Amino acid sequence: MRTLAVARAMLLALWRDRGALLLGFLIPVVFFVIFAEVVVGAAGGDLRLRLVVVDEVASEESGKLLATLAALPSVRSIDTAGNRNAARERVRRGTADAGLVIRADGEPLTSAGGFGRPPLLLLGDPARAVIADVLAGMLQRAYFGALPDVPLRNAVELVGSQFTEFSATQEEEIDEGLASLRRAAAAGAQVGWSFEDLLEREQVAGRSAAQNQVAYYAGAIAFMFLLLAAAQGAQTLIDEIENGIVERVAATAGGAAVVISGKFVYLVGQGLVQATLIFLAAWLVYGVDLPALWLPWLLVTVCSAIAAAGIGLALVAVSGTRGRAQAMPLVVVVMFSAVGGSMVPRFLMPGWLQDVGWLTPNTWALEAYSGVFWRDASTPELLLPCILLLGVGLLTWLVAQHSLRRLIDD
Repeated sequence: MRTLAVARAMLLALWRDRGALLLGFLIPVVFFVIFAEVVVGAAGGDLRLRLVVVDEVASEESGKLLATLAALPSVRSIDTAGNRNAARERVRRGTADAGLVIRADGEPLTSAGGFGRPPLLLLGDPARAVIADVLAGMLQRAYFGALPDVPLRNAVELVGSQFTEFSATQEEEIDEGLASLRRAAAAGAQVGWSFEDLLEREQVAGRSAAQNQVAYYAGAIAFMFLLLAAAQGAQTLIDEIENGIVERVAATAGGAAVVISGKFVYLVGQGLVQATLIFLAAWLVYGVDLPALWLPWLLVTVCSAIAAAGIGLALVAVSGTRGRAQAMPLVVVVMFSAVGGSMVPRFLMPGWLQDVGWLTPNTWALEAYSGVFWRDASTPELLLPCILLLGVGLLTWLVAQHSLRRLIDD
């Protein structure tokens, strides 16, 4: 009976602790759903790509190819660019997942498997190799769906010109058969041939895939640990409230704002040191070019540290009690990190989850760091994510001050 009594007491304590309930039962389910969506998306089940295309040929065949490609369920959107350089820039800056150029200086689309330049040029980022592979598969499917008779027609022409001569009746029968093949494909029949000879790949990023990925994860891990450390450091606020220290400081000229401001300055400094150590390791061990980009990196890092410090303080101050202050900040930070790209690259997530990620500061920080180390963004181009980070940091700092005053009054 005493064993059951102890178990019942623990159950009641858990029931009263809403944070522990969320952390123990709801959050694992949410995490499973998030990572299951990512795995399904990475396997191609729900990976929907934003493409940019340049049709330099503007022929009937190229139009059919692009129309068939746009109809595929894995295509989220297709935008057109005026030239190859514009398409390269879209891919490099991440506004398109990949690019496709139908070349005017390559072989015709109707000359499948020739010996000249491939008619299709695929533009991709080396750090997103999986995207290029998925797009190549989609192009193959679209090509044989839109132009199923082309490879066979070329084979027939090769045989007719090099090995034998078809009679007029045979040529009519061949043309009729090819037309039937096209109609069958339009009706949904599966037709396929070798495709690699039609496709050439080009990497638009100047750095290697390894360096791009290291830079991405340096920013991802740095911001996640900035949030975790800020939330952990801010928990001393609860001890100081319970010990009466905050109330005594609040009675002085500076009021409660002194407590929050002092902790805010400390947490910002702590975040700067943490981020610096991570990026120093990325530079010294993996060759990420930190010295050449130190000024934009510093801008992003300062704004990230301010955002993390404000969020950590606000989460602890809003929690109000030690139990909630231990559970709620951890839950929020881990959720932000999972959805915002700190744990899994955002481009592997399905479209809806990428859209949700824009609600998290992790996504803003990662976009800024990717702009610095990955996409060679200029300082003005970094202003939007930096302003968002700075704004959320100052806003949550004000929220922490208001919550602390309420706790003191209570």
